[in-house]
Amino acid sequence: MTSGRMRPGRARARPAPLGAAFWRFWSVELATETGLGLAAIALQALVVLDLGGGAAEVGWLSSARWLPYLVLGLLVGAIVEGMRRRTAMIVSDLARAVILGGLAALWLAGVGTLPVLLAAVALLGTASLVNDAASQAFVPRLVGRDRLLAAHQRLDAGSNAAQSAGPAASGAVIAWLGAPVSLLAAAAAHLVSAIVLATLPPDRRAPQRARRHGLVRDLRASIASGLRYVHRHPRLGPFARWTHAWFLCNGAAMTLLVPLVLLDLDAGPGGLGLALGVLGGATLVGTALAGRVAARLGIARTIVLEHALLPAAWGTIAVAALLELAPTARLALVLLGLAVAGIAMGIGNPSEMALRQRATPDSMQSRMNATMRTVNRAMIVVAAPVAGLAADALGVGPVLLAVAVGFAVTAIGMARAPLTTPPARESQQRRA
Repeated sequence: MTSGRMRPGRARARPAPLGAAFWRFWSVELATETGLGLAAIALQALVVLDLGGGAAEVGWLSSARWLPYLVLGLLVGAIVEGMRRRTAMIVSDLARAVILGGLAALWLAGVGTLPVLLAAVALLGTASLVNDAASQAFVPRLVGRDRLLAAHQRLDAGSNAAQSAGPAASGAVIAWLGAPVSLLAAAAAHLVSAIVLATLPPDRRAPQRARRHGLVRDLRASIASGLRYVHRHPRLGPFARWTHAWFLCNGAAMTLLVPLVLLDLDAGPGGLGLALGVLGGATLVGTALAGRVAARLGIARTIVLEHALLPAAWGTIAVAALLELAPTARLALVLLGLAVAGIAMGIGNPSEMALRQRATPDSMQSRMNATMRTVNRAMIVVAAPVAGLAADALGVGPVLLAVAVGFAVTAIGMARAPLTTPPARESQQRRA
């Protein structure tokens, strides 16, 4: 019988460390997500509390943020593919600092309007699009493919911590000093991110391909190859399509959460900060469990588990919107639903990112990320204003219930998708 003890000289191999460069990049992502968290509630508070908007106006705000992904996403992915990704991230962080600082200055001067706010948010979304295309493609250059799951687990942990603390801090800052001050703090966070990025060694530029038909036609061909790669891939194709459906539901859900908390529950910016803080904190808990869950279930089943939990989470929030309960009881139900949703997303996201990046060669990473994000954000552009208009007409509760049903349909589709593929087919797809 074999002894349970390890024999001398046969110690278990430790996983390779992620490295100092990765941890500096991790701090960059932490600063970026803190900036986004500080800005999110401030922008929504400006729309609802300062400008007197409702669900429809919140929907237009969300649509403006993600519209650049729909209009420019594929083009930016093709352009960033040929750039140094560190440079693209620095430029985007500096741009976001300027935009947020300028928007805060306009509001402090008393000249802020909804059209100005929507235009600034669209510019902010454009800068974030560039950053997203570069930063996600930067990770495989920092760590090996066998460490992608661990890397994304740690990146998500930092991101979720920032998304938990940022909204909570923003709610307190808005209640005390006003939304423009929260925007200034967000601008400072992006400036810190750019400074830390400048300390990282520059990554290599992608090999330049010879132009065959001119710049425009080459960019068009590059975009088309990214679309074909994602949607014809035996795993990425079905995964991408059900992920797009998930973003349609989530875009509607997150739009409806704002008027539910600010108007229906009358919880104010502090309540919205608490709700988003609970979502971020729960996501952090899920991220801490992600590695263990993926080790036990595998990447594919972990993704299916994530999607299976979300209908119950948003169904609980819909119940809070529909039932005539005390405000504190309704808020408790909302927080419970957000906690379940956060844990589910925290568990599943590292596995989703690992699945995507393991299936994609370095030369296709930016285009793959841009393709996925363009269509995903297009879903939000459509869902956010439609959900807001529907909520103003029918009420937040019935629309949230329909959204929960949509999450259930997405979960069934993801469970039936072929997320595991024989290695031979995948290697053939990589060579294609």
